[in-house]
Amino acid sequence: MAGPADDEVGDLLAAFDAVVRAEKGLVARLSALAGIHETGMRALALISDTGYSTATELAGYLGLTSGAVTNMVDRLSAAGLVERRPNPSDRRGSLIALSPAGESVIAGTRKRYAAVLREVSASVGVDLTSVFNDVATGLLQQAADPTDTDGS
Repeated sequence: MAGPADDEVGDLLAAFDAVVRAEKGLVARLSALAGIHETGMRALALISDTGYSTATELAGYLGLTSGAVTNMVDRLSAAGLVERRPNPSDRRGSLIALSPAGESVIAGTRKRYAAVLREVSASVGVDLTSVFNDVATGLLQQAADPTDTDGS
């Protein structure tokens, strides 16, 4: 029989799942508005965060093959959202950077997220930055723990 603690955990997981689904829905909507696939939007966000990326970095982050990344970067480049630049560390490879149009897409996306987060933060009176940092740290620790096989 489930007790109050189980109900609380269930409610927390349901709320977290709802946030994850809502974020995926927003990414889908913003990607469609930008005329790109959701994976492309996530690539643009990573490139924005790092200043530039290599195809290998994008593949690792997105869980794609090198061929899939090449095709995606080709599409993003054709859409005018990214630019390939010579990689001074690897003359065979290139660095992928946002174009001004790509920067505009990401700026618009982040503006929408910021508006929602500011509103929620103000309405609940909680510093969401600390909460999100703590959640991210906990999730990263769980992902990095090779000895924890049952989630406890």
